[in-house]
Amino acid sequence: MNNLGPQFDQHFWERRPSFVTSASYVRGAHTYKVGAEIRQMKYPNFNFTNTAGTYTFNTTGATVGNISNYTTQTSLNGTTVSNGFAGFGLASFLLGGAQAISVNAPINLMTENYQSAVYLQDSWKISRKLTLDYGLRWDYGTYQREQFGRYGDFSPTLPNPSASGRPGAVIYEANCNCQFAHNYPYAIGPRLGAAYQITSKTVIRGGIGLVYGSLDSSAATGFASNSASASTPAFGQIVGLLQNGIPSSVQAAWPTLNNPAAGQAPGAVVSGASVPSLLDPNTGRPMRLLQWNVNVQREIGRNLFVEAGYVGNRGVWETATTLPAAGLSSLAPENALSQTTLAALGVHSSDFSNPTLSSAFNTTISALTAAQKQALAGVGLTQFLPYSNFPQNQTVRQSLLPFPQYSGAMAPLGSPLGKNWYDGLQTSVTKRFSHGLTANANYTYSKTLALTSTPDPFNRDLGKNLSLYDVPHQFRLSAQYEVPRFQSGIFRNKVLSYIVSGWGTGWYLNYQSAALVGLPTSSGSSPISNFLGYGPGPAQLIPGMSPWSVDWTDNSGTHHTDPLNINCHCFDVTKTQVLNPKAWTNVPDGQFAANQASIRSFRGMRYPAENANFSRTFRIKERYSLQIRAEFTNIFNRVQYAFPLFATSAINLGNFATAPTTFTSGPNKGLYSGGFGTIVPEAGTVGQRAGTFVARFSF
Repeated sequence: MNNLGPQFDQHFWERRPSFVTSASYVRGAHTYKVGAEIRQMKYPNFNFTNTAGTYTFNTTGATVGNISNYTTQTSLNGTTVSNGFAGFGLASFLLGGAQAISVNAPINLMTENYQSAVYLQDSWKISRKLTLDYGLRWDYGTYQREQFGRYGDFSPTLPNPSASGRPGAVIYEANCNCQFAHNYPYAIGPRLGAAYQITSKTVIRGGIGLVYGSLDSSAATGFASNSASASTPAFGQIVGLLQNGIPSSVQAAWPTLNNPAAGQAPGAVVSGASVPSLLDPNTGRPMRLLQWNVNVQREIGRNLFVEAGYVGNRGVWETATTLPAAGLSSLAPENALSQTTLAALGVHSSDFSNPTLSSAFNTTISALTAAQKQALAGVGLTQFLPYSNFPQNQTVRQSLLPFPQYSGAMAPLGSPLGKNWYDGLQTSVTKRFSHGLTANANYTYSKTLALTSTPDPFNRDLGKNLSLYDVPHQFRLSAQYEVPRFQSGIFRNKVLSYIVSGWGTGWYLNYQSAALVGLPTSSGSSPISNFLGYGPGPAQLIPGMSPWSVDWTDNSGTHHTDPLNINCHCFDVTKTQVLNPKAWTNVPDGQFAANQASIRSFRGMRYPAENANFSRTFRIKERYSLQIRAEFTNIFNRVQYAFPLFATSAINLGNFATAPTTFTSGPNKGLYSGGFGTIVPEAGTVGQRAGTFVARFSF
């Protein structure tokens, strides 16, 4: 009689109507074009979870009290039984006497937002050699919101009844007479481009323009309460007899918009999903990209074209809600301490190296030792009661936060604070050979920077760093070939010509710099994170030291003290500690890291991407044809190992003090199973060769 019925009953849809129109007008040397676009994104959500209710007929009797069931022995009031149970749950069920009932009201929600644009452009052929393109585009979008304002959002000014009226509670657009965010009406993007034919075989092109992206899909979360519940008020009592229907004390209604505590129990400090979401007021502002480029194209000989160009981008207002790297913080946490705030409380940077004070900040108030209380009193901290019913099982740092009733940094959703920088040299060579062969090769040398997280949110620029997508070198080669129909020789025979000709193959080969390897997370006896809850950032590479192992043995058994080349294919990845644990040092106590999550030359293994396809179309009759095609990815089946264990640029996986471990039994006995700087193939390799065969008959 346990866990009957479905756990979830929720239905989602998408509605995306769109409208696009454009018109062109040619007059003399001008080609005018005007257009418009409207897109609507709606996401209906029908939630019927627990609308049938949950009913408890308690069989727990080890502690007889207000949780005991309906059929318990009344003479056992306040008595603890040593074994067995008092009462009979099935009997309580048959009598319809429930110890607890919870019921949800059905929910009908829909989030929505709109995206629209209008543009006007002109292509002006000034002369036979010079063409000028110019135009203007206006983009306007709305942030995503619940259609009737029934999603909750954090308010820093509304009193919270569960925290004795301290500011910081949940509001709803439906009754706050407000909007959680603002839509940006000035997304106006001018564009200018020009092309000039220097000679009959040489063309130079250039352009500059502002481009606005679509709005981020961030939205306030946490719909208004739709649940009601009641439990046994006292020994032997019940919520009500089910034969009379659901009791009046358990009547669920939705939406409930007048509860700023939103389910937060009095005096509770909530965390995780219980913390209200916070939509950044500027989430309605789209990312803006300033892009410019200059390139030269030249025809060299017959069917050979070369092109070289410079491309630059500068992006602002990028959504900075990605998972921060280990030791880093979001750019604008709402519930975070700053060094300025601590200084106002009496805790200065000179105090950050005090290990007793550092440990006191992370100790629960009720468990503070005499030495910790003395250290806190030495900086003027003697009271840790931000509001009257603040629980004493919380840490000292929690009590000092701007909103101590909530745990966590409370990073705003859709915060348009990120930035990015890109500069690249792009070259391309295209050759059209005879007999059905075409090849293209291109090479890009670039650098990409980003600011999406930071060790110190009150000094955001400290987080300007290499982007996860930084690829200094990238070479791509693609080729296509189709066997022509032969007109002479042995294949002049129609049957042989039909069998041999028409087969085609295509190849795509990509060779590029390896992905960045993140830096290990800094620790220490008294890191600044003990006081602030964030930082200090990654560990620091000791000058002159190599991050790669200088104590390794190659496949031939030769021991090396020179830095390991991760791409040499000359060592056993299951037995080699590829990183140097002695190359790193912790950030000094009380300070932030001098460099961020990566070093440009510190990269992992290179993994070529080599794909190929083979195809042939058989024309049976004029109206009938059969196409067969085989496609292969990673056609040479190159193994792709996992990153060395310790840290990636996003998630901490260990510490540089963690010694390597090995499997102690089984087929992998003696091989590395974990620890700093090890590669564990058993943890998962990816990218194995895959092939797909396709046959298509058309008529």
